[in-house]
Amino acid sequence: MLLGLALLTEPAGARTYKLTVSTHPAVTPPLYQDEVEGILKKASTILQRCKVKFKFNGFKPFPTSAPADITNKFDLETVHRVPADIKVVRSISFCVGEREKNEFEGCSWRPEGRPKTVIVTRWGSSLGDGIGQVLWAHEFGHTTGLVHRYQQSNLNLMTPCELQAFSQQVNQDECDHFRVGPVSHYPPGLGDPCQTTN
Repeated sequence: MLLGLALLTEPAGARTYKLTVSTHPAVTPPLYQDEVEGILKKASTILQRCKVKFKFNGFKPFPTSAPADITNKFDLETVHRVPADIKVVRSISFCVGEREKNEFEGCSWRPEGRPKTVIVTRWGSSLGDGIGQVLWAHEFGHTTGLVHRYQQSNLNLMTPCELQAFSQQVNQDECDHFRVGPVSHYPPGLGDPCQTTN
């Protein structure tokens, strides 16, 4: 299964990703096109220095056989297989190989060799508080093979800490990953995509 991203060629190394979105029917309130377009536009602003843009490429149906709440590795894999680039679910309590006490707002981790896709919660996809665009850009970063990058002030987009509206800094290596796009496996030596690295 390949990640269904349409990559458009632009001058001077710029990249535009046309992304499809699928929202579980149990998710409320619904995620409408104008909100998705707003999140992707603001996520593009975060990655402006990387010459990366995101565009909405339509909604895809979310099968009712897939769970609205991710609680184990089977739920996670089932949602990853939903045919869309970004999947919106009600909750995520399982992401990096184990169940967490606290819920995740997003998860792009997947076993080695399988195409990475983005899963986010509806609560984490709010445009109004400025977190939605940070979360979507952060999780898309994981699909490109990026691991977390620790910084005391929590300013990095790829922070392992709780994302804030100001968590928007990217370095050149991260820009390079964003321009290359999603991978099926993480680069050698980088380990788990959710581990903290310096």
